[in-house]
Amino acid sequence: MRTVVVILLVFCGAALAQDAHQSPPPAQSFVPAISQTFYLDLDTAEGVYSQWRHDDLGSLSAMQATIRILRVRKAAKWDPAFSLWLQKTEAGQMRNRVELQLVAPHGKPPLVIRVVRFEGGKPVATESSNKTIGLNENPPVEIDWGTPHTATIKIGDSETHKVSVPWSIDSVGVSVSTGEMEVSPLVLGDVGN
Repeated sequence: MRTVVVILLVFCGAALAQDAHQSPPPAQSFVPAISQTFYLDLDTAEGVYSQWRHDDLGSLSAMQATIRILRVRKAAKWDPAFSLWLQKTEAGQMRNRVELQLVAPHGKPPLVIRVVRFEGGKPVATESSNKTIGLNENPPVEIDWGTPHTATIKIGDSETHKVSVPWSIDSVGVSVSTGEMEVSPLVLGDVGN
């Protein structure tokens, strides 16, 4: 009987040890920074552009936001567009940027989602999402730039985009053209284990 118990204990211990080695690494979690929570409502008229920008990032390396498109307007020249972005600012000018864009083709929802990387002010790479968003939906977004030369953009619980970023990030922001977007809240912080 002792032999059976010993064999059973050895077998269970080996199974537990094997499970411990196959467990996934702990997930990284967002850690909000003190005094870095913002509530934004950017409302622009037809054909008008507005933005909110945060240029003093220090050691911040991630943001979480809950976005809601409240209204799209029609303009003769531009489709309504809404974005969250990371950029390298040079002499006050946007030169290099990664944007999570929500665009209303022909001024009507649903909005299409895409991730666009700009180099020298010009788009050089675009990834389209399979998702669309309607008015008054609240998709959570997390953008992490803590890994060197990479921005990871999560939309909702099921979509992630990894974008190569060959420059440093020193500014984040929100832009709206021809519509109204509420970002409530936008929280800056870090991603750690």
